[in-house]
Amino acid sequence: MQEDNKFIKGALILSIANIIVKILGAVYRFPLFRILGDEGMGLFMAVYPIYSMMLSISTAGVPLAVSKLVSEKIALKNFEGARQIFRVALMLMLASGLIFTGVLMLAAPYYSSNILKVSRTLYPLMAIAPSIVFYAVKASFRGYFQGQQRMEPSAVASIVEQLVRVGTIFFLAIILVKHSLELGAAGAAFGSVTGAAAGLLWLIFIYFRSAPEYNRLSALSDQNSLVPTKKVIKDIFALALPITIGSIVVPVVNMVDATLILPRLQAGGFSEDAALALQGIFSGAAMSLVNVPTIFTLALGTSLLPAIANAYAQKQNNLIKRLSSLSIRVGQIIGLPSAIGLFVLAEPISIFLYDNLAVARPLSVVAFATIFIILNQTTSPVLQGIGKTYLPVTHMFFGLLAKVIINYFLTPIPAINILGPAIGTIVAFALASFLNLRSIKKLVGGGISITESFIKPSLNAVLMGLSVYFLYPLFNKLASALLGAQLSETYIVAAAVIVSIGVGIVVYGIATLLTGTISRSELELIPKIGPKLANIFTRLGLLR
Repeated sequence: MQEDNKFIKGALILSIANIIVKILGAVYRFPLFRILGDEGMGLFMAVYPIYSMMLSISTAGVPLAVSKLVSEKIALKNFEGARQIFRVALMLMLASGLIFTGVLMLAAPYYSSNILKVSRTLYPLMAIAPSIVFYAVKASFRGYFQGQQRMEPSAVASIVEQLVRVGTIFFLAIILVKHSLELGAAGAAFGSVTGAAAGLLWLIFIYFRSAPEYNRLSALSDQNSLVPTKKVIKDIFALALPITIGSIVVPVVNMVDATLILPRLQAGGFSEDAALALQGIFSGAAMSLVNVPTIFTLALGTSLLPAIANAYAQKQNNLIKRLSSLSIRVGQIIGLPSAIGLFVLAEPISIFLYDNLAVARPLSVVAFATIFIILNQTTSPVLQGIGKTYLPVTHMFFGLLAKVIINYFLTPIPAINILGPAIGTIVAFALASFLNLRSIKKLVGGGISITESFIKPSLNAVLMGLSVYFLYPLFNKLASALLGAQLSETYIVAAAVIVSIGVGIVVYGIATLLTGTISRSELELIPKIGPKLANIFTRLGLLR
């Protein structure tokens, strides 16, 4: 029971930290867009895909691999063996970080001029490259602490990292953008360096602070249980490699956008400045909004994988079906209204957050990618949990191929331009998700109800969308009449958007309860407030 409580506490700490970090990571882009503008945001966002891919290759699977190996040693009371794994991983990650930092810095001039075909991305690329070495070393510390079931150091480090990163982004962007857009974008990119360094310093501090207690435990371990360094390296790579391959799929998708959007827009007759502006509008503004709902479903997939793996190990196929169905349904209960809401309110949201109506066009299309991104998030862990780790990667690869084709041929068409990548994103995740669903049906069997998981949430979301569509103009007029003399149009639109979203949530919530999309027993699963809400809604006649 004590171990269970320790595990639950650790998972909760990481979940809370992850939500805080993701929210900070999503929200900072709104004011940054106003500081850099669409063209500057295009420079800033253009460098992230290649950087993210190199970062994933250099670090992705290491924390999990190290945590698994360390936990195994500690379970055997072999504390010195656990520390050996950490030290080997630390050296590997330092070497990996230095190599990939060097590769990115050396390749930056060629990549910016010949691949992106925008030489002004050189400064942001050079500015962000050194962060790789800090993140790589940080990965070994994270794995070491998590292997001891100490989640607090990693959680706090993530929050410290993001706070320092966002602070640096705003500080340097505001100062440097006065000199040039590329320097402003480079200053924002350098935030990743200071953030990663701050997070690493926190972990180093915790490591040395806890060293005396660990040394005491280490003295009790069998010093002869150390293994050759080559074996430790082999064990780390054997675990980390499959995870790394899976983790680079999304960065590769983003790199496809960065690599193809700018040159294909220019091939369609757009100038470099115009292409950068469109890139910033799509990647820096529209996609940032699409990714917001996934903050809440990411934890769903994270918790689903071990639950599925546990059920699979015990050959509880019915439990796998129930867990799969519930996860997919909850994901769509979040994803469908998010997509409809972004579609209906695309114009006012663009004015409210970015003061740029041009964002509305790609946002109104790519909003529907939310449905399939979340569906991919909730189906991939099912396949991974039953040991088919290669299938989600393979399916996403097919989606990536479709995206490359769509980006290449649609983006140069002047009437379509930036809608090409938006359509490509929808098709990529839709194809991968449907292939995942097909594999789940084949390997696990039935259990996923089309009506409960898709039709009911869709009807509820459409009802919500219609109510918001007709009520927003009324709220806008009311806000203008009440606040027009005191506030600018942006604030009036903001007030109308916030009220419309609130009304939409209420309408969607009532529709969800009345259609039985969520049952009483499922509502009661929400800690503390679930049973109380179930009783209230039952008295109101909204829940059966």
